[in-house]
Amino acid sequence: MDKFENFSDLAAHKQEGKDYSVTVREVPRSNVAIVAPHGGHIDLHTEKMATAIAADDYNLYVFSGTQPEESFRDLHITSIHFDEPRCLELVAKTDVTLTIHGSRLEEAVVCLSGMDKKLESRLAAAFNAAGVKALTSGHDYKTGAMPENICNKNRKKQGVQLEFSRGIRNDPAL
Repeated sequence: MDKFENFSDLAAHKQEGKDYSVTVREVPRSNVAIVAPHGGHIDLHTEKMATAIAADDYNLYVFSGTQPEESFRDLHITSIHFDEPRCLELVAKTDVTLTIHGSRLEEAVVCLSGMDKKLESRLAAAFNAAGVKALTSGHDYKTGAMPENICNKNRKKQGVQLEFSRGIRNDPAL
């Protein structure tokens, strides 16, 4: 259960620059947004992963917990309630949205869900071909398929949420 219902509730109790930071990087001519709504100390390493995926090619949004203690408990806003204005503004300008999350699973696996079933399938196939176990069903991380999810707030109203397990995020190569 999240401590705060939405971003305005969080912002009324937490301070940007002290408790959290927001990074927005727009890339001209890109219609893709890579979003890490639980970066920093909220879902460890998701910020690094999103930044690497976006590289210099795609728009990037990162909401980061800056306090190591209690960031998950204090700053996590479920993706169906994640409505930070700068994120909504960036995503609304794009056709493709990928959100990068961290699951509590220990096995090295990425769980995908979303309303963009074609992209979800293509991503899962690419992960599996690269030797990374990817699941599109049979897991508990299904909120990406809900219209309210931040990944589905783009112009096409469909995106994909990727939940990377601890087994992947804790890999020393990151």
